[in-house]
Amino acid sequence: MPPLRIVLAIKGAVAIVALGLPTLFLPLEAFQLAGFPEYSEPSSFFIRLTGGLAVSVGAFQIWSGLDAQRKTGGAILTIAECTLTILVVWHYVFYGDMATWPIRGKLLVGGLGCAQLAFIVAIIVTGFRDLFPGKKTGDATA
Repeated sequence: MPPLRIVLAIKGAVAIVALGLPTLFLPLEAFQLAGFPEYSEPSSFFIRLTGGLAVSVGAFQIWSGLDAQRKTGGAILTIAECTLTILVVWHYVFYGDMATWPIRGKLLVGGLGCAQLAFIVAIIVTGFRDLFPGKKTGDATA
């Protein structure tokens, strides 16, 4: 299996196991033990919605890793998802409500941003030829 497809499958599995399933099924008290603040009942809906989104995006990333025809679309989706996650994390760490969070929560969210950056780099390095196809040598139509 090519390295790009391996990275896509790993990213999808990490998205489902580390982000999707916990935000879907863990009680809100478990988030407080990890260092996140207390949530109101209406915000729990958006936490669960984020979990559903993470599971669906992770499933597509795994599918892109297994199907050779979908790898370019999966790589573009993964880069977009990771970039937007980094922007949201950046905003909340430096300009948002995380100033009152305990250090565990800040480290957890900061680690999430660093992991997303690592996946962007891995996707670009392993899938450079798929993302930026150049002119093939010996192409008679050029």
